Amino acid sequence: MGKLAEIVYEDLIARGKKRDTALQWKTWATRFEEVCGSKKEYDRSDLIRFLAWERQQGFTQNSINTQLRPIKLLAHIQGWEFPKLSMPRVKESEVTRTIFTREEVISQIQLGRRLLDPNELSYLALSTTYGLRREDMSKPLPPKISDGKITIYTTKGGPTTTHLIPPEIAPYLEHFRPYTPDHMSHVFLRMFRKLGIRVGARYGWHSIRRALATELLLSEASALNILRFMRWSEASLKGEFGMLTIYAKKDQARIDKQIFRIHPFLPYWGSGESREAEKRSKLQSLIDLIESGELEEGEIEQLITMVKARGGA
Repeated sequence: MGKLAEIVYEDLIARGKKRDTALQWKTWATRFEEVCGSKKEYDRSDLIRFLAWERQQGFTQNSINTQLRPIKLLAHIQGWEFPKLSMPRVKESEVTRTIFTREEVISQIQLGRRLLDPNELSYLALSTTYGLRREDMSKPLPPKISDGKITIYTTKGGPTTTHLIPPEIAPYLEHFRPYTPDHMSHVFLRMFRKLGIRVGARYGWHSIRRALATELLLSEASALNILRFMRWSEASLKGEFGMLTIYAKKDQARIDKQIFRIHPFLPYWGSGESREAEKRSKLQSLIDLIESGELEEGEIEQLITMVKARGGA
């Protein structure tokens, strides 16, 4: 970790900012120092070099604006003038967004379980289950895995979130080893070469994330649950939906269970070695559904009737 990042981190902590915020700004300051080097002051050419690097990584304009904040703070701390930059807004329609289809992601999982190394499988499991970006899987703040849960330190302004780990992917996450973001891009291409899948320009981990978000939107999941499962920043929303994120109590474990029940890719990570384990998983999902209180009395009676009919009662 560079000394500039430490300066930014300590300054934010001293100002009383939350530790999660300080860690995120520390990460962005580290990227700046890696690109521009460690100096006592910087000029416009340094900022242009950093912006060019950001563009090449595929960051959106909003993300770039956010990641420049710690650099402005660094300028204030070190006493140099942050240069004026022309930052025209880029319309979302002007950005080419790559995305895999549902069938393509399922094929990646099925082929990957036969052809990929254990650590590569852990990345694919994280990406297809939680929609992790490459930065979310990388150093200096990789996910923390312990006691059947995973804590994700979201890098693009979203909240740090602790998720449940479903049994389908638990064995794969034992082999997780983080790398730097740049190396994760190389890992993505290497994995797809192993799978015999050719991907075009701009395809990456985010292409899987968009596929997951799309399939969840097409499912019965609520928009608010999708927002919180995918760890988007609630503060970025406006209007009545934005107010809903403030007033609606967040129960991440319950959100995870509901998402896992209709998850488009999670079933394809099951080992298939034990039908009894699969039955227990389905039974637990049924129990979770009943205990959630989402079913009306008539629906519960219909469910009991259906179960009895299937069981030959």
